[in-house]
Amino acid sequence: MLITPLQFLLILLAVTAMAAVAQWMIRQRQVRRLRRLAAERKMHFSAADRFKLAARIAPLIPIPGAAAVRVADLIYGVEREHYRYVFATEYTTGVLRTKTGVRRIATYREPRTPGGAEPSRELVFAPESLSLLGQYEHLLTQQAENPA
Repeated sequence: MLITPLQFLLILLAVTAMAAVAQWMIRQRQVRRLRRLAAERKMHFSAADRFKLAARIAPLIPIPGAAAVRVADLIYGVEREHYRYVFATEYTTGVLRTKTGVRRIATYREPRTPGGAEPSRELVFAPESLSLLGQYEHLLTQQAENPA
């Protein structure tokens, strides 16, 4: 059985559409889980970098030459006199043809008042061995136990 070019095109379009719908459903499920996790901790969730954190954390990434830093899936809230952020940080490492994309969950805090306490110059990463949601939970639990 031969298929015509038009049939082949329609099959490819259908497969592409199904893959896009599947990806969208997976993403929506992930966002719902992160929103629920944030609500449980009395924090807020944003899928985008609404506070422009990428520029502030780029110098703190412990990998020399990390580039194209991006922040997504941000859980944030107030912690005493600081703002606490837990987020997915994405960046590339390597040069020229050996660039590799990295996605890790990290936490960072900064003072609520501009002239207040010194911001934490530390970017703490979750263990990579945990699942994505497990990494968020680990950092949020660690932050609750050691808020300083």
